[in-house]
Amino acid sequence: MFEGDKEKYKKFLKNLENALAEADIQKRIREIVEDTKGLAAIDAVEADKQNEHDFEKNKKIKKSFDELVQRIAELQEENNKQAASINALKRAKEQQENENSKLAEQVKNQAWELAQKNEELRSAAAAAGKLEQDYEKINAANAKLQRELNAWQKEFAEPAKFYRLYKSLPQGIRGRFTDIIADSSIVAFISTGSNIEYVEMFWDSMKRNYAELGAEREALLQIFAYLLELCNAYQGEQVYELLDDEIGKGFDDDVHMRSENCSKYSGKIEKVLLPGIWNKRSERANKKALVEWQ
Repeated sequence: MFEGDKEKYKKFLKNLENALAEADIQKRIREIVEDTKGLAAIDAVEADKQNEHDFEKNKKIKKSFDELVQRIAELQEENNKQAASINALKRAKEQQENENSKLAEQVKNQAWELAQKNEELRSAAAAAGKLEQDYEKINAANAKLQRELNAWQKEFAEPAKFYRLYKSLPQGIRGRFTDIIADSSIVAFISTGSNIEYVEMFWDSMKRNYAELGAEREALLQIFAYLLELCNAYQGEQVYELLDDEIGKGFDDDVHMRSENCSKYSGKIEKVLLPGIWNKRSERANKKALVEWQ
């Protein structure tokens, strides 16, 4: 307050020193001091009470603080547990999402494979349908072939039978008919055997070699009768007949021919050695029956 005015300050200090030197002022100062100590004591008691109150208050505050700290710790622990649980859930979620992604990829792949298999099944079904159609066509063709085969067998069973019979004859016997009946195949056999001229030549050869035919004579007679039937089939009607039912009849020069074994010129026929060929169209014998009697 005396800054910049040193003289005034010095004068104030001097006046204060003189004042304090007076007896009345010193007494008053002592009284004030005594009062001040009493107040200080009161203040100290009050302060102690306040301090005790504050201490209790502080104890409560500390207790509350400690409880709060403990609660904070508990909350922090719970929070940590929750955080750990959340992290575990996050990891589980991520793992589940990863598994879901893998499953989705697997489902996608399986769906593609299923589509491929379905396409293969459709192709297989179409192929099976075509195979079934082909199978039905083949069955129909086989049935047709079987019918044709049956018809062929029915038609050619008998020709095959007599062809085999002819081929089973000894070569020495068949050699006598080589220029008449072809035996290179069943077709050649039928082709020559269905011609009446060749059949008549066959009859001539049988008559000419009758004595040498021996045990094969019966087989040749069966073949001769069959060839005559072939000629009728070729003509489309029954033109030719065998003259073989002649036993007991009298000799007829128009239809009969004597064998060398006949003991007399005429008589009742006892045996037909070689059937003749009767032509129903011309009503005459193309070949007379070779017969004998005693």
